[in-house]
Amino acid sequence: MEATANALKLLADETRLRILRLLAREPLNVSELTAILGLAQSGISRHLGLLKKAGLVEERREGVWSYYQVAAESMIPALAEGGRTGNGGDSAVDPEVLETWSFVKTRFGQISDVNHDIARLAETLRQRENYGGGLNEKLLEPGQSWFAWSRALHFLLPPVKAIDLGCGDGAITVEISRFAKSVLGIDANPRAVLAARKRAEREHRGNAQFKEGRIESLGEPDNGYDLAVFSQSLHHMREPEAGIAEAVRVLRPGGRLVVTDLAPHEEQWVLSKLGHVHLGFTLERMEAMLRQGRLEKLNLEQVHQRRGEAFTVILATGLKPKG
Repeated sequence: MEATANALKLLADETRLRILRLLAREPLNVSELTAILGLAQSGISRHLGLLKKAGLVEERREGVWSYYQVAAESMIPALAEGGRTGNGGDSAVDPEVLETWSFVKTRFGQISDVNHDIARLAETLRQRENYGGGLNEKLLEPGQSWFAWSRALHFLLPPVKAIDLGCGDGAITVEISRFAKSVLGIDANPRAVLAARKRAEREHRGNAQFKEGRIESLGEPDNGYDLAVFSQSLHHMREPEAGIAEAVRVLRPGGRLVVTDLAPHEEQWVLSKLGHVHLGFTLERMEAMLRQGRLEKLNLEQVHQRRGEAFTVILATGLKPKG
């Protein structure tokens, strides 16, 4: 009876169930689990330790990373006989735990994803694939980096006076500062503006400045900028057309507006968790907004979606007429 109670207690914890459901789909490291679950890394590590001790989770190394996964099915017969895990012989496994886990596994498909863990898992796997971390690490050439390659492209760009609308923590603003004569980042969130300033200071980007403000009323003079950028910020605005109109106002004649945003999706959780107002934009809607802003020479593109992505990016650009 005590063994059964302990097994039920182990698997009655919501966080441990969330971890097991994720690891049953894909091996993940602690950092990835932390990002998906939105919990402290110390807590994730503690739960992983308990699950590993119980024999339900095993750890393996891939380069510099440690990945956790649900114990291989081939281990189950030995475990059911009261054997020990393959984790160095340290963890005796109670058959009651295994029996309880077998029941829980059958229920996973019937449980709604109220925390949107599966959507975040897909995004994490996309980032892993894009940035070459983790399991694909051994396939990369030393020093290969898309981040470094984006820096190299800056050599092809002319120096401009730029404005980053909805700059967040300043990551894009700082990158723009590497080719721009100057760049101003604007965001309505004072904490984001503070973080952006600190980022620019850390990277010694004196030509990157930041201020708190609303995109719909920038308080900047007409015709003052060569480049205006919306990077994943239009979907936070109740009236994105007003934001585009304000961006066009501050552009000089012949200046360029560049937009990256999301294509339409069904991830409702971003409304409450991330403060999104719109669930993406169709290319047709984006084109209509740019034309309403009187931009010309438009280019729009939807970036090819990779496996399991919950979100697809659209790109758009246009010029303010010279006349």
